[in-house]
Amino acid sequence: MVKNKLNISDDTPFFKIHNRIIKKDSPSLIIAEIGINHLGDEDLCAEMINSAIDAGADCVKLQTADASESYHPKSKSYEIFKGSELSIESMQRLSLLAQEKNSFLFSTPGDLSSLETIKKLNMSAIKVSSGLFLNIPIIREIAKLNLPIILSTGMANEEEIDYIVTFLKKLSVKNFSILHCVSLYPASDHTLNLSYIDKISNNYNLISGYSDHSEGYLACVAAVCMGAKIIEKHYTTDNNIKGADNSISLDTENFRRMCQEIRQVESMIYGNKSKPYFEEKELKNLRYRKIVAKRDIEIGEVIDIDNVYFMRLHENAESIDAFEWDNIVGTKASSKINKLVPITIDKLKK
Repeated sequence: MVKNKLNISDDTPFFKIHNRIIKKDSPSLIIAEIGINHLGDEDLCAEMINSAIDAGADCVKLQTADASESYHPKSKSYEIFKGSELSIESMQRLSLLAQEKNSFLFSTPGDLSSLETIKKLNMSAIKVSSGLFLNIPIIREIAKLNLPIILSTGMANEEEIDYIVTFLKKLSVKNFSILHCVSLYPASDHTLNLSYIDKISNNYNLISGYSDHSEGYLACVAAVCMGAKIIEKHYTTDNNIKGADNSISLDTENFRRMCQEIRQVESMIYGNKSKPYFEEKELKNLRYRKIVAKRDIEIGEVIDIDNVYFMRLHENAESIDAFEWDNIVGTKASSKINKLVPITIDKLKK
């Protein structure tokens, strides 16, 4: 595969999805990845959608696949996906349910037939899974839909990421996001390489994110600190449900904690746009050290390090900051300065 050199724009990157515009300083989009944890049961899927959104998810993602088209009958994936399909009518109802909760439902199509199904549902976005990242035929068809596209990069090397980003740009796709991902289940800490999230953003001038397969949710919170603006995490209502990814997914309480901690971290990162914080400014004059007479200083005496202190004052009095010392040292007292009295400009002469 030939590596393509990208002509990256200097424009500020953003990703528009549903009714949100995601930029580098905006809250991250938290995706509850239900996948096929519903096992084809519409009622269970509805329960998962409701509880995920209530727990703090911005949106919910499913996986839609025709097992006979996507997986060889002898493959493990065929065994997992066969019988876990939702009908198009079920998906229509579930999509409406998400909308009623001021959220949205979207999906990963596993094959061209499933993409046709998704097209009929008028979903707000399309997800390209890691296993489809180099599937040029389906990506080409997805690009024709003019929908926001989120792509996971598990297993892909840098050359392949370069290729797909360039491929999408050649197809005039502008609204897409790339998620760093490690396709191990579960992925242990030393495999996560979270610094790659920021590298994706900088290399391609894109909104980047993170699709997590590690245990717990610490990696998702850490990913936000590394610049991830989209977080995708497997979700279930019960880890004891047999099948799909239920056993390795976050349950409702842990998903809620993850969402709360992500929002808390975002407040820490983006809550204050100024330096210093406005309340700090009020303290500044009291906290900074001031130049004070160490002892009584007589008229005509030279100000030097031996006759001054650098002190925090007990009140907001007229004074000279310690950082002005180089301008003050060597001047002379024009009037007597009593011990522990702040030195002021009007008491000095050259």
